[in-house]
Amino acid sequence: MPKAGAVTIETRKPFGPLPGTFSSTGAIAESGTVQNSSLILERPNGPDSVSVHITQRFESALGTFTLRAAITETATEDPRVLADHGTWEIIDGTGAYETLQGRGRVTGTADDKLDLIRRSYSGTVRRG
Repeated sequence: MPKAGAVTIETRKPFGPLPGTFSSTGAIAESGTVQNSSLILERPNGPDSVSVHITQRFESALGTFTLRAAITETATEDPRVLADHGTWEIIDGTGAYETLQGRGRVTGTADDKLDLIRRSYSGTVRRG
């Protein structure tokens, strides 16, 4: 059962529609699978970045929660690796997460060489 407080959610997911895994610490001490349910890419004004609007569903033994994130992916020195930063907010939940609310910052990398997107969602959550 989640309690109010700080949370960190770590995800690992391949590119594309395949599911990934997550583990979290703090107010939500849990692990399970993560799946994209919506993904919109936009090219902002600069040539070295892209905006990603993503909705992800996190599923565990206690229930599910869904978050929406707005992420800017920026080119790094390695042309096959993008650096991620942005914000996230919980928009839905079931089971133990039915009334969960939360928001925070997201950082990570999208590494085409490894076919791996790694993100860390840090922030606060509480039961509504």
